[in-house]
Amino acid sequence: MKYRWFAVLLTLTVIISVGACKKDRGPLGTEQNPIKLWFMPLKEEAVYQKHAPILEKFLEEKTGLQVETKLADSFIDIVKALGKKKADVAFMNTLGYLMAHDWAGADAKLQYLYGDVYTTYRGEIITKVGSGIDKPADIAGKTFAFTDHYSAAGYLYALKYLKDNGIQPKKMVFAGGHLKAVEMVYNGKVDAAATFHEHPGAGGEARDARIELAKKYPDVLSVVKILALTSEIPDGPIATRKGLPPEMADKITDALKEYAETAEGRTTLMALYNVTGLTTIDNSAYDDVRKVIKQLGKEIQDMVRGGVPYYKTSIEIGLE
Repeated sequence: MKYRWFAVLLTLTVIISVGACKKDRGPLGTEQNPIKLWFMPLKEEAVYQKHAPILEKFLEEKTGLQVETKLADSFIDIVKALGKKKADVAFMNTLGYLMAHDWAGADAKLQYLYGDVYTTYRGEIITKVGSGIDKPADIAGKTFAFTDHYSAAGYLYALKYLKDNGIQPKKMVFAGGHLKAVEMVYNGKVDAAATFHEHPGAGGEARDARIELAKKYPDVLSVVKILALTSEIPDGPIATRKGLPPEMADKITDALKEYAETAEGRTTLMALYNVTGLTTIDNSAYDDVRKVIKQLGKEIQDMVRGGVPYYKTSIEIGLE
C-alpha cells in the first residue's frame, strides 16, 4: 500500500512541478515567454534562416515585445500549433487558414499583397513540353499530381477546375508540396500537376512554383509549360490564435504592416513569400473559398487526410 501512495504522491509532485514551470514562464512577450511567430513552408529553409531573424528584430524593436520565430514543417503543423497555443501569430496559406479558423479559432488579420495591388492569385495546371498534352481535356486518362491536401491552388481549385471541365485523370496523387509537384512533371513521374500561379511581374515575367526551381533546373521554364489557370483565389493571411490579447494582436499586426512598407521589409517578404505588401482584412475575406468547398460537396475537414477524427484527436484536445 505504501508504495501505491508513494506513486500517487510522485505523480502529484510531477503535475504540480509542470504547472509551476508553466506559471514561471512569465507574461507573454517577455524573454521567458516570447510571442511565437510561425512561418509556413514555401521556399528552401535557407531563405527562412536568412530573412526571418531580420523580421524578428524589427518586431522586437517596434513593439517592445520579445519574439521567437519558427519555420513550420507543414501547413497542418501551423493549424495544430495555433490550436495548442504553441503559435501566437502565423503566416498561413488560404486553405490552412480556414481549417485553423474552424478548428482552432484563429483570426485573419492581414492579407498578402502581390505586385502591390493584387489580393488574389490562381492555381495553374502544368505539363511537360512534348508530353502529348496540348489542352486540359488531354489530361483525361493520365496521371495527375496535386500538391497537398492543404493547398487551395494546388488542390481545392485545381480539383474544381477538373470537375467543372469534366476531366477525369486515370490516377491522382499528392506530391507533398508545390516544388515537388513541378519536379514530378519535370522528371516525367506524372503527366500533369497543379501548383500556384501569381500575377506576372512588372515586366511580364512568370511568377510561379517553376521559378523556385530555376536554380536546380535552369531549363524548367522551357521544359514545363502552363496548360491552364484556375479561377482567382484570395491571398493567404497572417492570422492570430484564439485567446491572444487584442491589444497584443494589434501591436504585432500593426508592426508587421509597417514593416511591409519599408525597403527592408519589402525585400524580406519578397524573399520569403514573393509578397510586396500587407493589407488589413477579416475572416469574411475567405467566404468565396468556403463557397467553392461547398460546391464540391465537401466540408473543411473533408480536405484533410483523416477528416473529423484526425482533428478531434490532434487539435480539439489542445483547445481546452
